[in-house]
Amino acid sequence: SVPIGFGTWTETLTKARAQGSSTFGSDDTFDVYAYKVNGSTIKVVFNGDVVTYGTPTWTYTNTRYWDPSATSYTFYAVSPSGVVSSSDVTPTTGAIAATNVTFNGNNSDILVADQKNVTPTGSPATYSTSPVEMQFKHIASLVDFKVKKHSDLTSATVAVTSFSITNIDNTGSFSVAEGYTTDVLSSVTWNATGRQTFTNNEGDGTAKHGVTEVTLPTNVTETASGDFLINNLVIMPQTFRTAANSDSNVQAVNIDYTITDAANNVGTYSTSFELKTFDDVDDTDNEDTLIGGWEAGKHYTFVITINANAITFTGSVTPWTTTDTTGYHYLLN
Repeated sequence: SVPIGFGTWTETLTKARAQGSSTFGSDDTFDVYAYKVNGSTIKVVFNGDVVTYGTPTWTYTNTRYWDPSATSYTFYAVSPSGVVSSSDVTPTTGAIAATNVTFNGNNSDILVADQKNVTPTGSPATYSTSPVEMQFKHIASLVDFKVKKHSDLTSATVAVTSFSITNIDNTGSFSVAEGYTTDVLSSVTWNATGRQTFTNNEGDGTAKHGVTEVTLPTNVTETASGDFLINNLVIMPQTFRTAANSDSNVQAVNIDYTITDAANNVGTYSTSFELKTFDDVDDTDNEDTLIGGWEAGKHYTFVITINANAITFTGSVTPWTTTDTTGYHYLLN
């Protein structure tokens, strides 16, 4: 008797993991669903059972064993455990009914595994002792906001004192259609019902609102305290609304900052603009390929460049002229 075991991998950054990591951590879990086929009979084997990361394997209670008479097994999974109720999942199709969710930061990551089919091999046909590998994909979006100062301000000190993104869809539901075999992302549907403002923080609710970042870099690849405004924000996929469509709830950026010159003169500034106006070219146009929103499974980095057009003066002197060289006269009698 060979027990059924699990192994996993992910494609991109997830919660509680270092950026670029493709491994799960010791506090990670997923719910697994599976069925086996015996001739014309379909039997559910897992129905939302919790699988927990261990060292170095994943474990669950009530061990199941491969059935040598089964012609195939099909597996589905959702991480973290509990994000979806087992009553909302159909184990024989992987379909997930509408599930309510609220995004509050980088602790809201949701992963759904692609359907995994396992069949016996060899003669006589037997099931492998290798773990069932579940490939998880992020069904939300990941967002970073970074800020830099323009090279014209190299000698100035730039400080961001407040930053927020407003009218961000963060509450609603998602559902997963049945029948996905290679890409679960094509089967996910999102429905937004609520919005929220996110202030400049690390994406985990640790507020940095009002903090003075006095050493903004001129290049966002540099390591500097002022590099990130919002870091690793896991958020609901959404389409950006525009004021041109008479929608007063456009997703917008609000930023307050100061510029201090070499003589310690301080200028205070505040501005707001639509997220829709970001483009994919690092220039001053904001009119190239504009971004339309955030798609599931994608990581977006937004870069704001602070520049200043200084008020300058020039002067010139021209001669005084008169239209009558004889002057003006008055006769007093």
